Amino acid sequence: MFDQRPRRFGTIYKSIYSDSMTQNVDLEIKVIERFVVKTKIDRYIQFVSSPKNRQKFILDLAHFKHFKWDLLSKVTGIETNVIFDTLHQNDISDKTCYVISENTNIDKSTIDIKEAIQEVVGYNMGTILVFGNADAIFYEGESAKTRFISKFLG
Repeated sequence: MFDQRPRRFGTIYKSIYSDSMTQNVDLEIKVIERFVVKTKIDRYIQFVSSPKNRQKFILDLAHFKHFKWDLLSKVTGIETNVIFDTLHQNDISDKTCYVISENTNIDKSTIDIKEAIQEVVGYNMGTILVFGNADAIFYEGESAKTRFISKFLG
């Protein structure tokens, strides 16, 4: 049997988001400073600060092991509900999020949160959705059901 999910990575998709696909280095650095372990911060900041080396950070996303895990919770429920509950708890009212991803079709884009969730969940590509000013993140890894959301930091 073939996969019946719609293809979302075609030329129409690219044209919709191509205008908003500029790397936000400052926001990526904030994510790293806030959610990555101290021993890897400088290394990853160097990577994202260089367009040539950014791919080294992106390649690590599939099996990322360097988060401050005490700041994240495993997502066990319906992802959309968990994400919006976390945003509400953290007083984040943004309707869009910034995407850091192995998926080049959405990487470096700022897109509607619901659309981002649809493009990320279940595709098992290393991705970080960044909410607000790096106030909260959602991470999806390559392995099945490897999904984490940042905790309420009040």
